[in-house]
Amino acid sequence: MVLVFGFLSGITLVAPIGPVSIAIMGIGTERGRRAALAGAGGVVTADILMLPMAAGAAGALADLGDGPLRIVEVVLGVTLLAMAWIGIFRTESARATVARIRRPAPTLLIVGLCNPMALASWAGLVLALPDSILLDGGLPLFISGVLLASAIWHAALALLAGTFGGRLGDRGRCRLIRASSVLLAGIAVVLLVG
Repeated sequence: MVLVFGFLSGITLVAPIGPVSIAIMGIGTERGRRAALAGAGGVVTADILMLPMAAGAAGALADLGDGPLRIVEVVLGVTLLAMAWIGIFRTESARATVARIRRPAPTLLIVGLCNPMALASWAGLVLALPDSILLDGGLPLFISGVLLASAIWHAALALLAGTFGGRLGDRGRCRLIRASSVLLAGIAVVLLVG
């Protein structure tokens, strides 16, 4: 049951469209399934490395209070808004940048490890867990479920983008980037409004 709860919690956190999902979709549409799956593997590897750190850092984040966490939210919101602006108004440049990623696995691994939003999300998830999971040794099962969700979601996204992305053509790929960037702008606004 804890594994299923971890899986559902993981899907809830990884399914919203963010910079990593946009990168996987872009790699898939530009370079195909194999490259997109490699990128997805980099993202999942980052999650495998980051989740134990987040579990350990959860207590420290709780002790920080609202002030420092609000600053992180604002910085992340401004960063995402800048990324969204590039995707909306400099679409071809954004598409070309993603198309130039030659080593998707290590590139998205590094992006995933340098993403403070992911660390904060994972730590927040651990903080929200019921004591029954934390105290009864259920945390490893819960984390396994989250990692399974990340692997399935990112692989599915890579396969879909790699399979259907080539059929979009340049105009369709630009529309996909703009639509994803609008979603990214929405996430940025939510972070900024708090």
